[in-house]
Amino acid sequence: MNIEKIKITKEDERGIIYNCDTVGFIIRKKNTISADHTHNEAETLYLVQGEAELTVEDEVVVIKTPAKVVIGSNAYHKLVALTDIMIVRS
Repeated sequence: MNIEKIKITKEDERGIIYNCDTVGFIIRKKNTISADHTHNEAETLYLVQGEAELTVEDEVVVIKTPAKVVIGSNAYHKLVALTDIMIVRS
């Protein structure tokens, strides 16, 4: 058996992103903003706890657990935590 501590990719006042090899496990505090950017790769977000306001390009929606969101490559996106949230990102 091999048990290792999970490495933290980033930690700041908004919360923590854990490095889970090919996925990220993200914990964000209420009223914080994640993303607010674009990138070349498509990504899938799984909201596994909480509620968030999601902007993709010019569309804004409120998503609640459980939710899966696929964001295309080069698409502007932003996530505002309406409650404390947990996201799995791949």
